[in-house]
Amino acid sequence: MVQKLANLPQRSSEISPEEKDAAKKVLQAFKKFLRLLWAAKQHDDRLINVFEKNENADSAALFEIRHLLRRYQKDGKDRYTKLIVMFAGQKDENMELIEKGIIHLLQPLEKDTTTRQIKTALQDAMQQLAEFVEEFLELFEDFNNKDQIKNIINVAKKSEKIIQSIENTIEKQMRPHFEKNILGPRKISSIRSRIRRRARLITMLEA
Repeated sequence: MVQKLANLPQRSSEISPEEKDAAKKVLQAFKKFLRLLWAAKQHDDRLINVFEKNENADSAALFEIRHLLRRYQKDGKDRYTKLIVMFAGQKDENMELIEKGIIHLLQPLEKDTTTRQIKTALQDAMQQLAEFVEEFLELFEDFNNKDQIKNIINVAKKSEKIIQSIENTIEKQMRPHFEKNILGPRKISSIRSRIRRRARLITMLEA
């Protein structure tokens, strides 16, 4: 996906002030989103590190610490639910969107081909992350499986590639594209405008 996005043609049409403002808001929102995503990943990594050091513990040992695992399950659910809602928004019981997520901030920029591709990549990766969360949290419902620790470690590691994909799409595709091709032209336009004003002033002084 990174290579595919990188090879897309650059937009040639004029970029409006509204689009530039939207790009700023998107970058600011996704910067906060990445911080929360990183915190959730660190939360999982700490559990993996503990379990890898005790990989051969039996189901009785797991049962003894079930209150800690239940607390971890709740914390993990809260963290990832917050991320998913922040990204996609909040829906009511009829699946109607009642609160927009940060992905909707991209709407003013969607006539840009690269932005549409980035949005699709993010939505696909976040769908994978949501499916991972469901699978991961379900593992904490069974303390009798002799392979439970190995199962938790294996499933938890699935998140690494998903989260890396999200981070790469934001940091290596969205941010450079917005800074260079959407926000950047304003700087060039501003310089050209100042040059033209200076040229007119010189012409008036020389007249």
